Amino acid sequence: MAEQPGKHLHLQTVDADVNLEDMYGEDRKEREKALVRKVDIRMMPLMMLLCNIFFVGYILTQVPTNMILNKIRPSLFLPTIMVAWATVSGATAAAQNYSGLVVLRFVLGFVEAPFFPGALYLFSSWYTRTELAKRISILYAAGQMAGAFGGLLGSAIMDGMDGKAGLPAWRWLFLLEAVIVYPVAVITMFIVPDYPATTKFLTEDERKLAVLRIAEEANQEDNRAEAGAWEGFRMAFGDPTLYIIWAMQLGLNTAAAFINFFPTIVASLGYNRSNTLLLSAPPYVFAAILGIANSTHSDKKKERWLHVVWPQIFCSIGFIISATTMNVAARYIATFMMMSVYGSFGCILSWVSTCLPRPPAKRAVAYAVVNAGSNLASIYASYFYPKSQGPKYWQANVANVAFSMACIAMATVLRFYLGWRNRQLDKAAEEDVAAGNSGAVEGSKAAIVAARWQCDPEYRFTL
Repeated sequence: MAEQPGKHLHLQTVDADVNLEDMYGEDRKEREKALVRKVDIRMMPLMMLLCNIFFVGYILTQVPTNMILNKIRPSLFLPTIMVAWATVSGATAAAQNYSGLVVLRFVLGFVEAPFFPGALYLFSSWYTRTELAKRISILYAAGQMAGAFGGLLGSAIMDGMDGKAGLPAWRWLFLLEAVIVYPVAVITMFIVPDYPATTKFLTEDERKLAVLRIAEEANQEDNRAEAGAWEGFRMAFGDPTLYIIWAMQLGLNTAAAFINFFPTIVASLGYNRSNTLLLSAPPYVFAAILGIANSTHSDKKKERWLHVVWPQIFCSIGFIISATTMNVAARYIATFMMMSVYGSFGCILSWVSTCLPRPPAKRAVAYAVVNAGSNLASIYASYFYPKSQGPKYWQANVANVAFSMACIAMATVLRFYLGWRNRQLDKAAEEDVAAGNSGAVEGSKAAIVAARWQCDPEYRFTL
């Protein structure tokens, strides 16, 4: 049977005997830096812009769209999502009643959902474990910048466009947002890269390096390790690490749900609307800088657990301060500390890639499940801040501390579980050496142990 076009779109046969050190010698590091820099220039600005446009992800379509993403060119897939989103957003401006708004908002959720998990999967196809957390945090920081200044922009539009051409300001918000998206979608189609083996802006040598360095990290020998979408689905849901990371991210997202009420929290300081909007921006900027710095250090040290834990402790102190005092200075400082909840974000999502590295179909499903499943927090956390509990909202802050502690607990469970996996792989390798076998030989002890987690016998999980 002829293979379906695009089935292995992001893969290229990799020679198991190829050694990058032998191939590139002392030039390897410099050539990798040049490659990553070239990809960054093409990837990061546009992806940050898209995240500004598509910041909110929704649940229902994330898993199925990521299941097919590695069969489709991202440079076509992402612009298509953008155009669909812009069309629905523009149509929202024409809604005439509440029922119409509800229907359009529901449809908008479908077309928004694929962006963020798709972006995470695309990143994991290009960047190694020493590069990934930083890039995820930069992407998310773009959304935080939208949160920092979106309120000011929205306020300006509401004040300046109301009544123009006979339209109320809220309709202008949707129309202007939609109009901006269409040209960005066209630009995206020509700039955002596809997968390492198929993207066209690299030279042949750069494509080879891009493919080999990702394959080397996962100890993935060739494209025979590839699995179909449903096989990847089965593998992902059969791996305990998926549930641990999902629970970890759910704890973080629940604690971070205060962001939906952030203007209300800042308004409790007692300032007018304009000053409240201005005071809301710096904590977002702080969160973006903290997230990028923490993830960069995590990548550098090749460590995830501690970099997930400390921001959750820091933000919990902020929640406690917010719940226990009405001192203006203390409460405003607490808003910065509360925002540090996002410092763990990039580290958790990059941990997905190193916990479930192969096959790509498994990793794609894992990213979608973690992202979609953790967004369940938005359903129940929206009830955490009733007006009757203001201005301290102590019940909500206590709940936030509890969910941050749950995030820490899950991170700790994962760290020790992965440590156990690494010890099992080490033990199996030692037994093979004692028996005169190679871990790469089919049927060896190390190969059998590694097969349980769909990893190479020489692979070791990041802790």
